[in-house]
Amino acid sequence: MVTSLVLADDSGEKTISGTVNSVDWVGSSISVLYADPYTGNMDEIALRSTSDSELVRGTDSITLSDIDQGDPVMATYYRDDLSGLKIRRLSDLNDANR
Repeated sequence: MVTSLVLADDSGEKTISGTVNSVDWVGSSISVLYADPYTGNMDEIALRSTSDSELVRGTDSITLSDIDQGDPVMATYYRDDLSGLKIRRLSDLNDANR
């Protein structure tokens, strides 16, 4: 089941909820499958993890390698004109991984 939530704030950050479609540990990126809130169509977004990104599961800090394909996630991200969309905070919502 894929859920969707897209919120924007004044800082240009957006928050999205969906399901991990793939994880690229070498490229430090993750793709999230979500339902577009305007059209209802499924879409995919690629987000880069940086040293400033906060990755969590509950109250525990995790790394990109702790996230599995199919995990439900919520990500707050922003656009960096030099390198695309970067993760500010990503929460792995999969209770089975806790």
